[in-house]
Amino acid sequence: MSSLSRRALLKGGALAGGAALVGFNGIFGFSRVLGQEMADDDLQTIINLAATAELFATTHYLAAINGAADLGLDDAQLAYMKAGFLAEQDHLELLQSLGATPVVTEFYVPEMLFSDLTLFSATTEVAETAFIGAYLAAVRIFSKSADTTPFTVTCAQIAAVEAEHRALVRQIGMRLANNTSYAPYTLLNVSSAVPVLQPFLDGSGEGFVGPVAPPTADDIAAIRAEAEMLGYDNPGVPFAAMETMPA
Repeated sequence: MSSLSRRALLKGGALAGGAALVGFNGIFGFSRVLGQEMADDDLQTIINLAATAELFATTHYLAAINGAADLGLDDAQLAYMKAGFLAEQDHLELLQSLGATPVVTEFYVPEMLFSDLTLFSATTEVAETAFIGAYLAAVRIFSKSADTTPFTVTCAQIAAVEAEHRALVRQIGMRLANNTSYAPYTLLNVSSAVPVLQPFLDGSGEGFVGPVAPPTADDIAAIRAEAEMLGYDNPGVPFAAMETMPA
């Protein structure tokens, strides 16, 4: 990722302007919905919130992996969880290489989330749909300038993978996986996802328990060691980091 510099992103991201949302209270004070008039999120807000979402996703998928027996996941479904975990970890490491800092580092979940497959499938779909909407919001913001085109494409790459995760968890829940012609564009700004995800971030939801700590370095290494066996052998390259762009 060395060729994907934070300086380059910051230079292009200057267009994203607007007041930075600084600190936990500043972020959780917002309740945004599609269609409101508001300034675009600035660059640091985008990457910090994206990193928070990715850290939550790794925590969520690791807990599902550890609770596979309680959830009744079969071998193929467990492999889905491990591959999803690796993808979210790759996204997180990319964002951190750009200077992103997650807003929170511990998370809360519904009490029966990792023992009730129906609840797990439905809840994961909600989270993945929010992630898709947030990355598409970043695409909207970055697409306003040619300077940020590489990052526009990279956000679209990540949104496409989050859509794969959404499809897989719908399938696990016995719902039609490919039920839409267009990825759900539900959020104007990345920060618009905060109200949707807030119970997972601060435990404010009824019946939520925690906090749940994120994966350790040993957790990450153990699942990475299984990557080839799982078939996770082509993690790809962020468009913005490509030395040679596709013709």
